[in-house]
Amino acid sequence: MLIMDAWVFGICVVGGSVLFSSLGVLLVRKRMTAGNLRKHHEVAGYLLSIVGTLYSVLLGLIVVETQSKFDQAIAMSRQEADSCLDMFHLAYAFPLPVRKKLHDNLQEYLRTLIDKEWDSVSEEGNFQQIATHSFRNIFWTTLDFEPRTNKEQQCYEKYLDNIQALADGRRYRLQVTHSGLPNVLWGVLIAGGALTVLFTYLFEVEDAKAQILMTALVALALSLNVLLVALFNNPYKGFLRISSYAFKYDLKVTNELLEERPDK
Repeated sequence: MLIMDAWVFGICVVGGSVLFSSLGVLLVRKRMTAGNLRKHHEVAGYLLSIVGTLYSVLLGLIVVETQSKFDQAIAMSRQEADSCLDMFHLAYAFPLPVRKKLHDNLQEYLRTLIDKEWDSVSEEGNFQQIATHSFRNIFWTTLDFEPRTNKEQQCYEKYLDNIQALADGRRYRLQVTHSGLPNVLWGVLIAGGALTVLFTYLFEVEDAKAQILMTALVALALSLNVLLVALFNNPYKGFLRISSYAFKYDLKVTNELLEERPDK
């Protein structure tokens, strides 16, 4: 459903940009007398190259930054999920009361995250921190445990590393939702694209169809890049948000482990 919505959104953005840019060419050609714009081709060409270069650099930087943030969000979500499953495995090295408590807390964290927190992103793009209680229970249970054997000590050290990775992944997920593209940059991005298309109206081509086609292609290229920024702006909200599959997989594996070796 989300993929279909992304296609509809993309068609509206790209199609609308191409349509309005093409209509603009027709409007300018009707209002300007033939040959009038050709007098300014040389100056308009220099200005278009300056505007186009500046805008392409800005657009490229924003697209790369947005994609990098999206990829980093995927990596941190996997780190959060992987840490949960690793901690579940390591807990088998601890005494039964501690192991059972950690297993219960980890499964509660996964269930709460999947069923409630993951889909709780507000209109502003912020998570409701519903799984915080479960996470803190894992943390306090780990700190209260005092390893006695060498095996417990070695697994406990690895457990602490994993709980730190879990905390880092969770903290990143909760914080990155606040760092979307600022409204000022959105305004500059859209205004720069419109200005670049408007500069193409200052050129006059004898064949109106050829000019419409060239202008439409410019609008198509610009709108596709802006569309990428819009789709990948917030990794946890929107049409192409990150899936919670990694956590669902972890919960399935933990249930299978408890069936094979239940905590009794």
